[in-house]
Amino acid sequence: MSAPADLLQRIGQLEQRLATLEDIEAIRRLQYTYGYYIDLRLWDEMAALFVDQGASIEIGQRGRYEGREAIRSFLLEVLGQGRAGLNRNEFINHMQLQGVISVDPDGLHAQGRFRALIQGSPPQGGSTLLLAEGVYENTYVKQGGQWRIARLWWVPTFYVRLPGYDSVAFDSGPASAALPPQAASAPVCEALGRRFPPFHYRHPATGAEVRDVSSAQHPMNQG
Repeated sequence: MSAPADLLQRIGQLEQRLATLEDIEAIRRLQYTYGYYIDLRLWDEMAALFVDQGASIEIGQRGRYEGREAIRSFLLEVLGQGRAGLNRNEFINHMQLQGVISVDPDGLHAQGRFRALIQGSPPQGGSTLLLAEGVYENTYVKQGGQWRIARLWWVPTFYVRLPGYDSVAFDSGPASAALPPQAASAPVCEALGRRFPPFHYRHPATGAEVRDVSSAQHPMNQG
């Protein structure tokens, strides 16, 4: 093989490796984005992460729902019990960890395995803190140059409810009187009862800003 041909081959191989690494990072970002949306019960935003055709979701032993509209209905009516957004003093942490992502040679299909660690505040009037853990084994498809979720499948390892949880504290403590800060902290969101850092990024599929995270303000709950 001539030197120029060998160089072109090496460049092609490097370009392929770079494309695969970029795909892996894009899929990881997609899955992390999903985790932040489920934290805030943003069902519309979650459903928009799925492919237009052939999508499915299965969480726990609730069965599989197929098609993006069915996925959206499942998220709102089953997971959300008819409510989108957070209530005052409510919190959910849905941490996506240990991602292992495999991209197919065609660069259009991929699989990903993630572990979810979940913490949830008690339902209104309750006093038990939810802890859960489980594994995602997902399929992804590149649609229009962007990665989307084709199949989301989560199998729980355990659900535990810890009794005696009857208080919520969202702040670490008051400002120091001995060493006052140069500026005050952001004000508490009255609808949520805590501070909420806004998203710095737009929705990866729709390009829309994500603003309404409280149940009282969420448009899905209006009318």
